[in-house]
Amino acid sequence: MVMAGHLTSVTSNTWPRSWRDLRTPRRPTVIIAAAALVVVALIVVVAATQSAGGTGPGPAPGTRSVSVTAGPAATVDLEGVPGQLTITGSATGQVRLTGQLHWSGHAPAASVRTDTAARALHLDYVCATGSPCTEDYRLSVPARTAVVLSQPSGHVIIAGLSAPLRITAGSVDISATALRSPSLTATITSGHLAAAFAAAPRRVSLVLTSAQATLHLPAVTPGYQVSQQVTSGYVHVGVPRAVSSAHQVSAQISSGELELLP
Repeated sequence: MVMAGHLTSVTSNTWPRSWRDLRTPRRPTVIIAAAALVVVALIVVVAATQSAGGTGPGPAPGTRSVSVTAGPAATVDLEGVPGQLTITGSATGQVRLTGQLHWSGHAPAASVRTDTAARALHLDYVCATGSPCTEDYRLSVPARTAVVLSQPSGHVIIAGLSAPLRITAGSVDISATALRSPSLTATITSGHLAAAFAAAPRRVSLVLTSAQATLHLPAVTPGYQVSQQVTSGYVHVGVPRAVSSAHQVSAQISSGELELLP
C-alpha cells in the first residue's frame, strides 16, 4: 500500500498551455444495457420561432424552445450542441429536458426517440451545416437513471446523480457534485473536469487529451486501486492506494493532468 500524497510525474513532451486549437473528439457509439425502468410516456413540444430576416446579407438568426417530457427511463442519451447544460437528479419518475436552441442560418436538426429494448431515451441535437448554434438546456432525470452525454463544447453542471455516468466532450468545463454514481467514464479533449463524489465509486475510467481532471473521492478501506498510462503530464494521487481493491481508478493521459483528492 502507498500512503496518501504519492506523486507520479511522467513528462515526455512539452505541456500545452492552450486548449483551443484541438478538435472535439468524434462521438463514440455507446451501448448501455440498462435493466430497470421502461419508458412509458413521451411528450415532445417544440415551438420554433424564426426571427424576421432583413434584406441585408448574412444568415438569419433563430430561436427554438425545446420541451421534452418522458416517463421513467433506465438511460438518457443526450447529444448536445455547444453551450450551457445543467443536469440534475430528481426525486420524480420523469425525464424532462427544457431550454432553448439558438442559431444563425438554418435551424438545427432535432431527434427524440426511444429504444424499448435498451429502455433508453435518445435526445439528439445537431447544428445544420454552416449554421452555428448554441444551447441553453436543463435536463432533469430520476437520480438512478444512467446518463450518456456527448458535448462538443461549452459549460456543463451536473449534480445529484446515482447511476452510471458516461461523458464524451471537448473544449468544455464540467463540474459534477454530490455524485453517487457507481461508475464514471469520461473522455475529455481540451478542457477541465471536476467531480466530487458523495459515495465511493466502484469504477472510474478517464481518457484525457490536453485536459485536466480533479476528482474528490470518499475514503474507502483499504484504498483505491489506481492505474495510469501517461504520455505527457502528471498524476497526483492524494488518496490511499491499494494494489487489490474493489474501487478502481484508471487513467490514460496525453498532455494532461489528473488529481485524486480526498
